[in-house]
Amino acid sequence: MGERILREISDEEEIWLTIRSVLTVTRVAVLFTTIIVSEFFEDYYILDLTVAIWSLIVGIPLFFFISVLILWGNKAFIPTSPQQEMTTILRPIMERT
Repeated sequence: MGERILREISDEEEIWLTIRSVLTVTRVAVLFTTIIVSEFFEDYYILDLTVAIWSLIVGIPLFFFISVLILWGNKAFIPTSPQQEMTTILRPIMERT
């Protein structure tokens, strides 16, 4: 097995990891809440649409928005080392030489 290089986690990265875990739990809660509301409130109407449709109209974009926030935060707050960037298969010709 290869050796792992232990690095110091900055305060900024540690705060982001905490926020990311909260966002992940919130994203799962939004998904389950959307499903539950859409199943149980099919008979109630708001502005000529059922509550089930409103839950989908609000829940699906909210789920994607939280997902984009998680992806953006990972890119912004979790640093990648130059060695990791070079070893990825972005340039397969360099790997063969």
